[in-house]
Amino acid sequence: MSDQWICEYAREKGFHSKTLTRWLEWEPADKDALFELAIALKVGENHMRDLMDWLEEITLRDQCAVHEILAQKALVDIQSDPRLSRADKVKRIKEQVRRLRFPRLSQVEDSIRTRIQELRLPSAVRLAAPPGLEGGYLHVEFSASNTEELRKFAAQLAEVAGHESVKEIFRMLAGHGAEN
Repeated sequence: MSDQWICEYAREKGFHSKTLTRWLEWEPADKDALFELAIALKVGENHMRDLMDWLEEITLRDQCAVHEILAQKALVDIQSDPRLSRADKVKRIKEQVRRLRFPRLSQVEDSIRTRIQELRLPSAVRLAAPPGLEGGYLHVEFSASNTEELRKFAAQLAEVAGHESVKEIFRMLAGHGAEN
C-alpha cells in the first residue's frame, strides 16, 4: 500500500495529524494490514486509536507484528461474516482485539457471565458486570408490567442473592479472581 492512500483515508475521515503520523510510523506490512481493515469497515478515528493502542501493546508484550494479529482466524472470520453489519464487525473486531490485549480481564468477564448464567434467572431479569469491570458493581435490571411481576422478580433476586455464584461474582468484581 502507499502512504499516500493512508493519508487520503485519514484526511477523508478527519483524523488528527498525530494519529496519522503514528500510523505512518508503523512497519509497512502492519500499516497496510490496518489500512485494509480501515477501508473495509470505514473505521473512524476513535475506533482506530483504540485499535492502534491495543495492537501496539500486544506486539510489545507478545513480540509479534500487527499484521500477524490482524490475520488471526477469529478476526478474519468476523470481517468476512456476511451476516454482520459494518458497525457490528467493527464492534466485534474491537472486542476481539481488546480480549487479546487484556486476556486476564477477559477471563474474569467470562467467568462472571458463566456465574450469571448459572443463576438461571428469567429473561426479564438481567445481571451484568460493567464494561471492563469498572467500579466493581453488579448491574441489576428487570422490567415488570404490574406489581405481581415486580414482587415475583424481587423475590427471585432475593432468593439468588445468597447463591454461591453471586458470592463468587462479587469476589471477582472486588479483584479477587475466580475460585477454581
